[in-house]
Amino acid sequence: MLSRPRSLRLALVLLALGAALRAASPFAGVWTGEIVAPNGRTAFGLAFTDTEKGLLVSLDFPAMFLHSVNFGPASIQGDTFTLPPLNLTLRLSGDTLTGTFALAKLPVALHRGGTFPPVSDPAVWPAAPAPAWSRALGASAWASPVAFDGAIYAPTVDGKLHAVSATDGRELWTWTGPYPLYGNPLVTADSVYLIDEHGDLVRIDRPTGGFIWRTPLHDEALAGGSRPKNETFNHRAPSPVIDEKRGLVFAGSTDGGIYAVRVRNGAVAWRHAASAKIYAPLALVGDEAVAACYDGTVLVLNRRNQRETLRTKLGGSLVSAPVIVGDRIVLGARDYLLYGLDRKTGAVAWRDSYWFSWVESTPRFADGLLYIGGSDFRRVSAIDPVNGHMVWSTDVLGLTWGTPAVSLSTVYAGTAGQTLAGTVIQHSGGLVALDRRTGSPKWRWLAPVPPGADFVGFAGSLALVDGKIVGATVDGTLLAFPAE
Repeated sequence: MLSRPRSLRLALVLLALGAALRAASPFAGVWTGEIVAPNGRTAFGLAFTDTEKGLLVSLDFPAMFLHSVNFGPASIQGDTFTLPPLNLTLRLSGDTLTGTFALAKLPVALHRGGTFPPVSDPAVWPAAPAPAWSRALGASAWASPVAFDGAIYAPTVDGKLHAVSATDGRELWTWTGPYPLYGNPLVTADSVYLIDEHGDLVRIDRPTGGFIWRTPLHDEALAGGSRPKNETFNHRAPSPVIDEKRGLVFAGSTDGGIYAVRVRNGAVAWRHAASAKIYAPLALVGDEAVAACYDGTVLVLNRRNQRETLRTKLGGSLVSAPVIVGDRIVLGARDYLLYGLDRKTGAVAWRDSYWFSWVESTPRFADGLLYIGGSDFRRVSAIDPVNGHMVWSTDVLGLTWGTPAVSLSTVYAGTAGQTLAGTVIQHSGGLVALDRRTGSPKWRWLAPVPPGADFVGFAGSLALVDGKIVGATVDGTLLAFPAE
């Protein structure tokens, strides 16, 4: 009998040993349990599968629309498993895995065995009414259209501001500037104010679209260079707010400042050093301005003397505007949390976890409740601002970055869909109408997907005007649907 070559015998032994070691991994198999957050708990599971390529891990997370999703090779060092994309760290002890999840370090406890829950069929939405009108804007729209006195004002990334009739979408006038427009406009009785991608605050005559003045808000000397490329992923941009009684427009800047600009002539009245980039609109309440900064800083500034009365820092970047409700400052962060802060001390009064979803939506406050969207969380929710309790929360099938619009009995929200490589959660772009009392779906319009598009649907907020709900799609279409 011929003997096998020594090298072949050694290779077979090593293969057998490797297979035995893989099969003997104490992590192998299914693990089920839950993640606990301040606002509740949710089912969570992992499955470690032995393959020729090593131990692979898949994740089951129904609250985030993940069902047995393969995350590739398991990262295991000794008794510790980590999944960096989700900031998940678990340690093995017998038949339990315990540790923390997400940037908030939420407690996780899993036990060996169990099964993943079955995937439920998606809800069937009633069809949307036919659009009342539509208008092609000629370029992509990431900003929110704003309604005022029967007209819609919609910025686009080719530097144009479109003024159209809310009745039928006919053009009233178009102003063209030299830089892209991503930020939402501020509209008053006589003017429209914009901050362009160059960091300039522009005032335009509202009746005619005529240019009035331009004021740079990015000081290159103070910032140490020109305005940086927008780093927010979804083109979040600062928008101005106004104190008409004092004749001042206020805005944050990427040079780390808060500016007060005179309405009359565009002169800078003062600049306060916030010392952090600002991509979110400020909130004005009384004599105070509340700023949410990209580095996670929240500050309250007295606008009469430019003195800070509060400065605190949260765990993630801030790109949505703070909302002041009574003694609460409510705002979402990119550490996957919606915060309710004590307005005087900055202490965290409550936190709601969005699991591993950014909280990009600025809430709408109406009749004692906040109505807010969620990014990957894919929901629109009604929340009690006092304690963060979710009254209802509805899956709207897409990214909800804008602020919901609220009528007497309906909540409207635009959703964005993305087709970028590596996206593990399915999103679709469209417009939804929900029952304001229960969150139940009323209707849904699904946005078409142009060939090669990375994003579709609505990146901004909607405008409610003259019995219509109006939104601007990423592909540059202004649409109006009948509203109640």
